[in-house]
Amino acid sequence: MKKALVFGLALVLAGGMAYANYCARDYVPAATLLVPYASVDMDSTGLVPETGGGSTLLWVTNVSAERQIIHISVWNAYSSPVVDFDEVLSGYDVWRIDFKDMLTGHFDYFDTEGIDGFWRPPTAKLPGVSTNLGIVVQPFGPTSNCVNPLLPPAQDTDYPLDLTSADGCAFPYGFHPEYGSGIVRRLRNAIYTNDYQLNYCSTPATLLSNPPWLDAITRDPLFFYVTVDAVDYCSRDFPNSAAYWYNHVTPDEDNVLIGDIIYINYKTNQSDSIPAVHIEYDGDYELGPDGPYFYTLMGYDTTGGVSGPYLDRLEPLATAFAFRYMNAGGVSTELVVWKNTFDEVYVYIGDEIYYFWWASDPYIYYAWDMNENSKTRGFGPSGFDTPEPNVIPFETQKVPLNPVNWSGLMEGDGWMLLVFDPSIPYTGGGPYWFYTEAWAGVVYNLVNPSTGVTFSTMTEAATMANYWCFPDQNILGGHPGGILGVNYDYTFD
Repeated sequence: MKKALVFGLALVLAGGMAYANYCARDYVPAATLLVPYASVDMDSTGLVPETGGGSTLLWVTNVSAERQIIHISVWNAYSSPVVDFDEVLSGYDVWRIDFKDMLTGHFDYFDTEGIDGFWRPPTAKLPGVSTNLGIVVQPFGPTSNCVNPLLPPAQDTDYPLDLTSADGCAFPYGFHPEYGSGIVRRLRNAIYTNDYQLNYCSTPATLLSNPPWLDAITRDPLFFYVTVDAVDYCSRDFPNSAAYWYNHVTPDEDNVLIGDIIYINYKTNQSDSIPAVHIEYDGDYELGPDGPYFYTLMGYDTTGGVSGPYLDRLEPLATAFAFRYMNAGGVSTELVVWKNTFDEVYVYIGDEIYYFWWASDPYIYYAWDMNENSKTRGFGPSGFDTPEPNVIPFETQKVPLNPVNWSGLMEGDGWMLLVFDPSIPYTGGGPYWFYTEAWAGVVYNLVNPSTGVTFSTMTEAATMANYWCFPDQNILGGHPGGILGVNYDYTFD
């Protein structure tokens, strides 16, 4: 969402038993999956994926026996919705998409409804028989002299839907190159840069230059992010639409999905993989009358009506992270950040409107090298006395993590602590920035000096704070004896 002036939000944690996984960053069955960063290499025209270039693949697994509808939403770096569609997974089913295929309109490549990609209406099921595939399916259970634990038999995609048939699912999708070109155009439009950054923290406000990566940004690779929701019905609504919530399309405690992401480059023979961000739903867990929950923090109306309860009971993401950086011995580091804010502001000068990146976006970072030297600064953009430009203005981005872009970063190897508001409470006048939730990961690249071949690996950053679940996890006060989540007692009475 774009920056906006908002008022403070009172949070009340509900008493009672703490949930084992809710509000934790863990790889468990979830109701929503987030692909925090997806990218596809483009050809010289910028309009078509490069043959043999890099792409992003996503696997979604239904770990339950029940048939599940999943709603896939693709968002550009500005967090505007671009395309959405539904898929139906059988029990214990796996669905796969190469986002390169989506950019060419090849929906037929990842539409799994039936062996030939066509939807079949609900039909009477024969015991132990898949009417779609014609394969006899034996239930798990006792066999000969061995005894296996009994698992529920899998529902197939032709199993009658709970309250509706295929209406609204729009199967089969087929091949639509015209959709592909439209998707590319809308993703491209969100990747650009402004000439300057506006530093509101100085008096008077001043202009700053962009960091080098942002000044040199291109649309190759094309980057974006994706959400996948387990839903009750097919729809053509995005999660930022009131209809998505008013019509009860959204999850109903269906924590049944696991997801895996692979970044692959066929040209350089490189690949990285991480789990998708698993976001759990819990209808009994209350963070306060207005949330905040995952989609609520993105500024969406997730109520069941004008005065209805909040249906978005998806756990909010974190507000502080720790990660290693390595920039010595042939190794380089890239930082991947997803957040729910797009940091652009505009001002009127006469009758003209001028757009700037918001340099004063309230994140701060601290850096330590391998010799325990550190750099910590207090005020100004990015929390520093010396003005520094906003290095992560998009809602999703991958940025070289080096002193060229991050002036507070020391040479060589070390680690960083990256903190977003509200884990750094803003106490001055003016706008409030209390709505940030984020995710961070790092990519390490190593060049073999003998062969020139580049190897890479990717990992998720450690979560240091989640203010939305634990309001005392902040660096100005908070838990006694610690900073953010250090030595934090996560048990509740």
